[in-house]
Amino acid sequence: MSQSVPVKEAAERHQNGATLVDVRETDEFDAVSAPGAINVPLSLIQKNGRKAFVKAGVDPDSDGLLVICRSGGRSAMACQLLGSHAINVDGGMLAWVTAGLPTR
Repeated sequence: MSQSVPVKEAAERHQNGATLVDVRETDEFDAVSAPGAINVPLSLIQKNGRKAFVKAGVDPDSDGLLVICRSGGRSAMACQLLGSHAINVDGGMLAWVTAGLPTR
């Protein structure tokens, strides 16, 4: 099982250089997302596996890879594919927005 962190910790890690991957669909990502997040939709991950990350410029084997979605379900699925080094962001973008963290 992958690890998870609260949104405020994820935001701090992202600010300190950790990669944040948003696995929501592109229209969801375009509506609201964390600054600097990289969109790799779960539908592409399910279709192309780890290659979807590589195509988006993300190393799927990097330690501390933060994965976020709307509420935590899709990101948990993506973390299972990535392995124990991936970190699920608890509560997803709903919790991110509720916490008052920056969005674009």
